[in-house]
Amino acid sequence: MKKRVKHIAVAQCGKMLAAMYFVISLPIVLILLVPMLLGVGEAPFSPGPGVGFLIIFPLIYALFMYLGGVLSAWIYNIVASRLGGFEYTTSDLAP
Repeated sequence: MKKRVKHIAVAQCGKMLAAMYFVISLPIVLILLVPMLLGVGEAPFSPGPGVGFLIIFPLIYALFMYLGGVLSAWIYNIVASRLGGFEYTTSDLAP
């Protein structure tokens, strides 16, 4: 059975992408933050300005992904109104 996506909720798409990429960025930040906090390669503990950036990085990343999701969904809706949208096939699953 074929289905067609004719509209994507713009704000919801942005929220979902922002949340997904926020969660994805957390392990990356932790991996980068641990050596900085332990002072690997430095004599005294001096994390410097890099730690501050790593702490706000997930928020900045999520903001840009939100804006990217909103823009993508908006453009998709414009194009789909003219071309019909994505078409995909589904099948029923046995209970």
